[in-house]
Amino acid sequence: MRIATLSNASVLHTVRWVRHLRSRGHEVRVWSLEPAMEGFECERLPAPPLPGALRYPLAAPALARSLRAFAPDLVDAHYVPNYGLLGVLAGIRPLAVSAWGSDLLLAGGRDAFQRARARFVLTRAQLVLTDGANLALAAARLGAARETLRMVPWGVDRQRFRPGVRQRGLILSTRMHEPVYDMPTVLRAAADVLCAHPEATLAIAGEGSLRPSLERLASQTLPAGRYQFLGRLTAESLADWLGRSELYVSASLSDSTSVSLLEAMAAGAVPVVSDIEGNRPWVTDRRNGRLFRPGDPSALAAAMHESLSDDGWRDNARKSGEEEIARRGDWQVNLARIESMFEALVSGSPLPGDSA
Repeated sequence: MRIATLSNASVLHTVRWVRHLRSRGHEVRVWSLEPAMEGFECERLPAPPLPGALRYPLAAPALARSLRAFAPDLVDAHYVPNYGLLGVLAGIRPLAVSAWGSDLLLAGGRDAFQRARARFVLTRAQLVLTDGANLALAAARLGAARETLRMVPWGVDRQRFRPGVRQRGLILSTRMHEPVYDMPTVLRAAADVLCAHPEATLAIAGEGSLRPSLERLASQTLPAGRYQFLGRLTAESLADWLGRSELYVSASLSDSTSVSLLEAMAAGAVPVVSDIEGNRPWVTDRRNGRLFRPGDPSALAAAMHESLSDDGWRDNARKSGEEEIARRGDWQVNLARIESMFEALVSGSPLPGDSA
């Protein structure tokens, strides 16, 4: 298939997705307003310094011209309000739109304009992909037709993300430094845990607009030499850190199926994560991880303390999490399902799989 992918080329999820499709023999080209991640190529679209609500629609004429020259069998757009909208405006069908979580769970319900924009996209796509039940429900509420809606977790590359040699007491966060991920709760909880466990250390991967304030908070609350900010990691480095970590921690306030969570489970880093709708299908409290009240540093600290204090429980939780990923979180298996849906769209056949 000739696939035109519309997505943010600076994001690792885009790179993984496109490289997988290319490895399957498809001709895939990427269009993006954002610059590509190093070592990854894309077709840059015009990006004037305007708000996103204007910047993305204004790129539609240039995209339409470029797509007509490429003549794709399928347009594959990621993130509903921007590249999904661009895909609709470009006017080439069939169109598959993938929701990534916050585009519908947060932005899609924020005001009437954003709801109308999401509905405009979702009612015009021939395939709407979601990675969790809560995201599928949000898409349906915003107008996605049942026959176009499918739920498939992207999953994780189990060859890359696998257990390594554990570093005693290593706690890892891999979420971006943005408000939705509530990193201050992680730092405040870690202050208690690092004091109670002399061997424990905290590693904080990722980047974002809040990094300077988070570094200040860490310097004020955490013991010197017991934490580090790692910045944005390559996939290889991320897998190594997860494979060595005892615990993976996330205080996210909203998520669909978190790829970061699945990566941690596959690598054997026991998850201690917020008790939100997107995490519950994957983490059962005290079986394969711990859930805590969102926004509650004391609850997070207690869950981390109990997890670090019981080696036998961690071993059992780790094994259970790895089995869960093998059962329904394998990237190769799940992307093959999505590929079959793309092939059905191109051939004009009914979409395989049950409606979400």
